[in-house]
Amino acid sequence: MSDAVRVTARLPAPPARVWPALTEPDRVARWFGDLAGPLTVGEDNRLGFDDGDFFTLRPTALVPGRTVEFEWRFLGVGKRQRVVWTLEPAGPGAALLTVADHDDTRAPAEAAQLHEGWTDFLDRLARHLRTGRDARYALRDDIDGAVDLPAGPYRPLAHPALLDWLPVAEDGFRPAWFFVIDDEGPRRFALREWELREDEELTFTVAIPETAGTPAARVTLAPAGAGLRLSFAHRGWTALGLPDGRAQELRRRFTATWVASLASARDRARAAAGPG
Repeated sequence: MSDAVRVTARLPAPPARVWPALTEPDRVARWFGDLAGPLTVGEDNRLGFDDGDFFTLRPTALVPGRTVEFEWRFLGVGKRQRVVWTLEPAGPGAALLTVADHDDTRAPAEAAQLHEGWTDFLDRLARHLRTGRDARYALRDDIDGAVDLPAGPYRPLAHPALLDWLPVAEDGFRPAWFFVIDDEGPRRFALREWELREDEELTFTVAIPETAGTPAARVTLAPAGAGLRLSFAHRGWTALGLPDGRAQELRRRFTATWVASLASARDRARAAAGPG
């Protein structure tokens, strides 16, 4: 796994105490995220976070007290990645935990960001083991993700095709509204600063009522293997001045909308590419 991002942490607990914190849903929830159920090799699971982010995952190996291995996809549509946690004793009352996050297509900047993220998570695990207190983060500023598309004629960043998968409506002249539609019904948000470079990049901001906030979105299209990678980042969710509960709910709704949008773009690209 030479193409894996690796992080190792010395934890203030022996392996027997660390293992439940890696595998038991009620313990994982104290420092990492909410598992949909117990980890079982070959069975699909989901790891969710308070802000709407999640991974779909499937364990591929569980060696009690030693190794947890699984494959997961960020937001359920991202590229499948292989993650291995390896636990070792490190003297009396201590353990070493190494996480190796495998993906052979990462750019150096993405790998550096992921290294920082895993370091933060393992710091949170160590804090939980040391204090017994919850150590999860509450709200991440960015909503971001990506989906790989097959090569073909579909142009997701060309007008008007992008309006087929992105929940945007025009006012007769230009894109004017971004729609969030989920179990709570539709809600529209005014679009500002819309700029499109076809087949390359789209940027815009979304006005949030009752705040001065305008979270900024950037959508890009770039080669990835034999196809294309459609990526987005929507930033500015921690500076809206809203109570934590409202900010989290708003971010969750936008996250769900972006996930559905990426899935729609993927399905349309596959249909346009045809069989095979």
